[in-house]
Amino acid sequence: MLYRREKKNQSILVDLSPLIDVVFLLLIFFMVSTRFRDDAGLDLNLPQSESRQASKEESLTIVVGSDGTIRLDGEAVVLENLEAVLKDKLKDREQKMVVMRIDQSVAHGTVVDVMDVAKKAGASGLSYATSARAKP
Repeated sequence: MLYRREKKNQSILVDLSPLIDVVFLLLIFFMVSTRFRDDAGLDLNLPQSESRQASKEESLTIVVGSDGTIRLDGEAVVLENLEAVLKDKLKDREQKMVVMRIDQSVAHGTVVDVMDVAKKAGASGLSYATSARAKP
């Protein structure tokens, strides 16, 4: 009977090309998916501030554009209906925080009207979103 000797120098080759393909596909997916992010759909010129904003996930966002259009979490709303829509969205939330993203060219009276409606709807707190001030 013939016995073959096992070679001790056998090297095991692992083919990494499928792994590299998957990594590149994931990289492309994440690069492309980040381009679809659209915060509010309005171009805002926010006032500048040095302080930072609280987390956005826990609060509702009211956006007022320079032309006076109002959006509540991305949905267009008129000022007359804002209180009813805001009450409906706040009733199921534990934290009733409202973040206001208002263009700096909006009249002060409109800002006060939106704040008043938010307080009437039951918002426990109001916060203003600003852009970061450029450092000299």
